[in-house]
Amino acid sequence: MPRTAAVAACSAGACVVTMFLAERERITRDFWRARRQHVTKNIDFTRILRRQAVIPHGKIYRDTLLCAYADGGLERVRAQPFPILVVTAAVPRVLTGAAAAMLGYSAYNLEKRVRRKMVHPTLAKRLGFRPHVVDARSCETPDELADLVIASSSTPPFTPIGNFRGKRLLDGGLIDNVPASVAEAVRGVEYNLVLMTRPYPPEVVGTQGKRLYIAPSVPPPVDPWDYTNADLVDRTIELGEREAEGHTPALVSLLAR
Repeated sequence: MPRTAAVAACSAGACVVTMFLAERERITRDFWRARRQHVTKNIDFTRILRRQAVIPHGKIYRDTLLCAYADGGLERVRAQPFPILVVTAAVPRVLTGAAAAMLGYSAYNLEKRVRRKMVHPTLAKRLGFRPHVVDARSCETPDELADLVIASSSTPPFTPIGNFRGKRLLDGGLIDNVPASVAEAVRGVEYNLVLMTRPYPPEVVGTQGKRLYIAPSVPPPVDPWDYTNADLVDRTIELGEREAEGHTPALVSLLAR
């Protein structure tokens, strides 16, 4: 990727980009399919009787990330010539982790409902949440990189409150689920390709100044934290591959600037 000066991502985006740069996406995808094969319900209270977690996602997610960063995966991430900026949300000091999670996600969902054209949320920052950005290349072990990505994806109860290098952290999407400004703070970034994960109104996608916003035309088949149907992930990837062809002219135009 010779034109890449920086990458910024959070939550599932951080997972995908590090998996891609680790060059283990196919192996990891197959691992996840097998690892979650026993999951028939995302929340299953009968698991208590077997002394298992009611919600199994956290352990499966970590194991999947460790698969991605094994066998040279971490080294390939660390060897990239550009920053890989993973965005997390630092919890306000006055709040417990549980209270912060409830406040943060309530604020995010409220803002999304009220501001239908919202691309970059702002309410969580006004409530005291702060961005905490880490270059994935600074992680020295697969476990540390997994800690970082899990923190950036922290959405209790599906995953625990994030803990990276002693900091309490939540999903970076609370700060900005498409953190374009984080990448643009890096010297050398002139234009920015912003990839979105759900449909947005036409007036907020496409070329917006130095940014090209690309969003799916229809909601992706996969649901957040649904580990019961692996086929939905395959269908989502197929949707992305089909729609990528339609976005190629806009991307070519951006790169020609």
